[in-house]
Amino acid sequence: MHRRIAAAAGCAVLWMALANLGTTSANAATAQPTPEQDAARRAALQDQRARVLAQYTEKRGECLKRFFVNDCLDAARKQERAALAPIDQELQDIAMRGRLRAAEEELRRVQANIADAQAGQPDRATLERQSAQREADLAQRERQAAEHAAQAAAQSPVARPAKPPSPEPSPPTRLFPAPASPQAANPAQSAAEAARARAEFEAKQKAYVQKQAEQARQLAEKPAAPPLPVPPASASPTSR
Repeated sequence: MHRRIAAAAGCAVLWMALANLGTTSANAATAQPTPEQDAARRAALQDQRARVLAQYTEKRGECLKRFFVNDCLDAARKQERAALAPIDQELQDIAMRGRLRAAEEELRRVQANIADAQAGQPDRATLERQSAQREADLAQRERQAAEHAAQAAAQSPVARPAKPPSPEPSPPTRLFPAPASPQAANPAQSAAEAARARAEFEAKQKAYVQKQAEQARQLAEKPAAPPLPVPPASASPTSR
């Protein structure tokens, strides 16, 4: 579809170019010359133009020798323009015919490409049938996949959820670390670790006993609170 639109746009541009070229070359002869004839005529006109320029150069040299130089140069320049005008106009007509031939050739090429593209592409009815067939095939494959999935689900046993493992009980927290096990790969290292563990255990116990003794001493040295005051005896009834 995009190729057809681009080709149509190209044809429209070419037709407009041909129309402009035809309007510009309306004054040309009815019988158009061949490209070979235009090439020969262009060469002859270029030679003629070169002769006119040579004559103007010679005339200009003669004018420089005269007393009224400017008047002579103006007259020579007018003669040059009058001689070159028809030559340049005919050269422009030859160039216009060349551009017109190129545009016509390009138009024929584009039209041939469009014809080839239309011949190689199926029509709209064929495209619609192909699209409908693809949609039907896709729907059939989806239906077959759904049937296979349902059969597989019906044949496979229902999987029960696995029971989560119960967490292992954490070992009880000790106040003081227990001595290290004497069983080790290296006897000397095991003995050293055991002695270090015993020393740390004894040091912690000793510090704990000293702390308890210090607290007891502080309680013993603390002064006792003064006794509460004895309330005065109330007056007897006979003393009235």
